[in-house]
Amino acid sequence: MDMTKQQRTPFVEALEAYCAQHMKAYHTPGHKLGQGISDYQRRLFGDALRRDLGVMYALDDLFQPEGPLKEAMDLAADLYGAGRTFFSINGTTACIEAMILAVCADGDEIVIPREAHKSVINGLVLSGAVPVYMESRFDAARQVSLGPDLESLKAAVAAHPAAKAVLFTYPTYDGIAGNLQALTAYAHEKGLYILVDEAHGAHFGFHPDLPAEALACGVDCVAQSTHKLAGSLTQTSMLHCRRDFPLTERVAASMNIVQSTSPHYWFLASLDSARQQLALEGREIIGRALNLARQVRKELNQILGITVFGRDIIDGHTVCGFDETKITIDFSGLGLDGVTAERELRREGIEVELVAGNHVLALITLGDTAATAEALVTACAHIAAHHEGAPLQQAGEELPLPQPHVVMAPRRAWNLPREAVPLEAALGRTAAENVTFYPPGIPVLSLGEEITADCLDYIRSKMAAGYKPNGPADGTLATLRVLKEVSHER
Repeated sequence: MDMTKQQRTPFVEALEAYCAQHMKAYHTPGHKLGQGISDYQRRLFGDALRRDLGVMYALDDLFQPEGPLKEAMDLAADLYGAGRTFFSINGTTACIEAMILAVCADGDEIVIPREAHKSVINGLVLSGAVPVYMESRFDAARQVSLGPDLESLKAAVAAHPAAKAVLFTYPTYDGIAGNLQALTAYAHEKGLYILVDEAHGAHFGFHPDLPAEALACGVDCVAQSTHKLAGSLTQTSMLHCRRDFPLTERVAASMNIVQSTSPHYWFLASLDSARQQLALEGREIIGRALNLARQVRKELNQILGITVFGRDIIDGHTVCGFDETKITIDFSGLGLDGVTAERELRREGIEVELVAGNHVLALITLGDTAATAEALVTACAHIAAHHEGAPLQQAGEELPLPQPHVVMAPRRAWNLPREAVPLEAALGRTAAENVTFYPPGIPVLSLGEEITADCLDYIRSKMAAGYKPNGPADGTLATLRVLKEVSHER
């Protein structure tokens, strides 16, 4: 990494230099540098509206970068050890879709875990690829998925030797990192391209106590949510290709397809600025977040009725790393399920990232301070004190996701006629829509899959616990969209 170059923010510098010219705008957007904006937006955005520009070729072109934007993306590649890096203003969703679209053609098989984000299904619809699922391990005591292990991958590849690629989620939402190095070595040995959804790992390379970053494990393409844990604006992400990856140009073409042709310059400048911050201060700011998280975990585990797992989840086989900035707080010792715990935390002024089973997930990031860390501990202590001595109720239980039964490629299911039927009548039919409980955006049922009894049981249990579905046309799930005509050909 060239630390001298990393001190620069070429796109930020170019944007500010352009704004300093005070050019008269005869181009989009229509508010003309804030002159015609609503009062609310003027109060909200202020002087930043001068930087809300249309496609300014004086500032480079996201889809054919040659100037400061290309330099900014090259600096990101240098920082992460990539052969080429792409900026995304359509989030990691676009990056994942582009990876799959670049690598898989119509009818190609791709090995994925059931815990794949719904954007993976979007990528299958766009590419025409057919999913092959590898089995994930589930920790029943902690009620979290551990992801697939090497045996799971070997079994899937043996059953589908013509598979073109494999996609891993690394780490999981709970910060659990599988044995990606071993999985990658085996997949490459079998001739598979390796794609990684590293949405929650953009900070991994900046502290030795965090899991190894995916690119360092030898994978081919990595999608990262820079906005999630690395300080850029929401909706901004990066896509990295390893050095000498033969399909890099196809990835570039795919990114052109899945991104808006009106990229927001705030977003692009945000990525450039966040990259510089990580390069210059990454070890310090990520280390501070780690120390805060360790203190929070220690204090939470001292509260009677509350438990938080940590590095003890590493078994050296399925799980080989853990991100300690992810705080999965189990309230079952208080007789509370995750939904109830979240409700009580909100009364304390605390908003968490995710709810499942008996726990909630809280993130400690570079934006946290000693005060925010203590606020989380205090809120949990208040909840525990409120329930002290109360009759212990049976807390909720997080079920492992049902094993999927693929009937046809998601793209084919997308294009076939569909109808809505009562949920109870959907058993044995083929799904014409995804059923997801969001976050984390992992489908329990996807396009082109058989609706099994296990799927229906899982859906009923989630609905009864108070979770709201994302994806179905009928948000109550009284009805479900299924294919009118079912064919078992892929």
